[in-house]
Amino acid sequence: MEKGQKLVIVGRGGVGGPAAMLSRKLMPEVDVILVSEEERFIVR
Repeated sequence: MEKGQKLVIVGRGGVGGPAAMLSRKLMPEVDVILVSEEERFIVR
């Protein structure tokens, strides 16, 4: 992905949260947007 592009991840209860964190680490030039309805981040 190129600088300035956006990556949208829906949900974070299962795999979305770790995917967002890994995406930010591997692609710091990309804006990562996490859409979730949960109040708290839960790692299972």
